[in-house]
Amino acid sequence: PEINPEFAAALKKNKAATKVYEAFSPSCKREYLEWINEAKRDATRTTRIEQAVTWIAEGKQRNWKYQNC
Repeated sequence: PEINPEFAAALKKNKAATKVYEAFSPSCKREYLEWINEAKRDATRTTRIEQAVTWIAEGKQRNWKYQNC
């Protein structure tokens, strides 16, 4: 999937998130891109972008909550 322009801009503003995102595997990147692109409403997409940048800056993959189950 293509990167959403708003997501790309948000990543560019946060250097820590950009560095971590670039280090992610292609499948990790795809999970975030699909999650953001699946949003039907602009408000939902904006919220997901903000949340994604926060998680990425912390080094978390998309489904980080379920990794240690």
